[in-house]
Amino acid sequence: MAREDQQAATARTQEVKAALRTQQQRGRISPEHLLPVLEDIALPWRVEVSNRTTGTAATTPTDGSVFGIYVGETACISGAVSSSRIWANVNGHFPETGCIEPPPAH
Repeated sequence: MAREDQQAATARTQEVKAALRTQQQRGRISPEHLLPVLEDIALPWRVEVSNRTTGTAATTPTDGSVFGIYVGETACISGAVSSSRIWANVNGHFPETGCIEPPPAH
């Protein structure tokens, strides 16, 4: 991950967490609610949001959403929000899924 991309992602992470916390308190944690909020924060970068899943095949829907914000060419802010938890991390791209963390292997 390029240093400037990592620094930009790190600088934006707290703003992302604050926006997620606000949406969580409103009970608006579905992808359709989170996408416009994260897009406003992430401009000019690209954002992906999808439903959270669980299970070894990651096919069982569960509470909340996962997201990935592409920062520059090499960094991501990746995380998720549920009714009880928020997480956001700075990382590089995942080969399989881009900025959304891949499901755990079984």
